[in-house]
Amino acid sequence: MEQSIIPQRGNGPIRVGLLSNPKSGRNKRHFPSFRPLFQSYANLLHAEVVTPDEIAKALAGFAEQEVELVVTNGGDGTVQATVDALMNDQVFPAMPLLAVLPSGTANLIAGDVGLGPYRPETIQQLMEMPTARLLGALEKRALLRLKFPDGRRPMYGMFFGVGAIYYGTQLGRATKQSIGRLGEWGAGLILAKFLVALAAGSKKGLHAVPIGLSLGKAELMRQEYLVLFVTTLDRLFLGMKPFWSSELGPLHCTGLTVPYRYLWRCLPALLRGKEHPFAIAQHGYMSHNPSEIHLQLTSGFVLDGEVYDPPGLEQPMVLESGGDLSFVRLPS
Repeated sequence: MEQSIIPQRGNGPIRVGLLSNPKSGRNKRHFPSFRPLFQSYANLLHAEVVTPDEIAKALAGFAEQEVELVVTNGGDGTVQATVDALMNDQVFPAMPLLAVLPSGTANLIAGDVGLGPYRPETIQQLMEMPTARLLGALEKRALLRLKFPDGRRPMYGMFFGVGAIYYGTQLGRATKQSIGRLGEWGAGLILAKFLVALAAGSKKGLHAVPIGLSLGKAELMRQEYLVLFVTTLDRLFLGMKPFWSSELGPLHCTGLTVPYRYLWRCLPALLRGKEHPFAIAQHGYMSHNPSEIHLQLTSGFVLDGEVYDPPGLEQPMVLESGGDLSFVRLPS
């Protein structure tokens, strides 16, 4: 007979550690409705956190209490800070399972490996799921590791972007009371604005940025990119899969350089992860699945929805696979 709750440690249920960011997009309005549920399970440890330091401290406490499943109740930034602390601090003797409740604004990561809908019943379903079903609901994803040549602490995440992604993220923050609060639909509207500007030949709001890039050990090539991103996710917002390479590396790297051609002919296929005969490097399109990328930037970048200033480094940064994590996804 299957035992309830979650996978077992010894003779009792393992502990779940839940990190709640009350300032994340959806939690600002609905968090009070979750609190009574969080308090109703003896094997659920709950910590309210906002900053990366608070997240790291809470995870250290979870490790002392032998937590084996960490649930993030926050946005992409909360997930990134959690993953960053897990990988850099190594406070757990064995890496815990992860689960992501879509409690932020865009919820890019939750859209791919999320636990389930943003509602208290999702947590209830998780806590009461039979062991065998929970263990059968795991999905693995690789992590991005961003290494700096000056020896500073590496950063971990699942989505890295520059160019239009950097400026679009800033626009989303500036309009969080209108476009920004629409979540992935807001991100879709920002993308639509970007594409319409490209089609009209407008330069307003479009910032091609110089980037030095090499895949693996190849020579660094400098080009002007309108957009460049690297991800380990299988899908982006609104179900888009804008990476069409058949290579087997762990990183999806997609870019659009200037000048570009045939955008409207190529775009419907490319957004679905399909190749198009006109989507070639000579026309401005790039999609590869490498295991290592070297980047030299003079502009800022985005990592899992958080905006960072230009790194100011003479030598290239390195993006590479930082290992795998297992995420719990409830059956729909």
